[in-house]
Amino acid sequence: MSRKSSPWQNGCQESFYSQFKLELGETRNYQTTGHLAEAIYRQLHYYNHQRIHTNFKMPPSKFRELREGRSYGQTV
Repeated sequence: MSRKSSPWQNGCQESFYSQFKLELGETRNYQTTGHLAEAIYRQLHYYNHQRIHTNFKMPPSKFRELREGRSYGQTV
């Protein structure tokens, strides 16, 4: 983490959190913390397994599997 008031030192993480908050929406719209936790889990799953990342041109999970030499969707 960067020092306080130094977001440019941590641009990738700042970008992730900004986009994550935009896609998740207002937290006060969830009835309980359980609903919020479920929405966060679903958003992280979408981010890692379905959302196409511009650098990879594929979801991160597929990129990782290709780097490890496994085909996409194959379980170990």
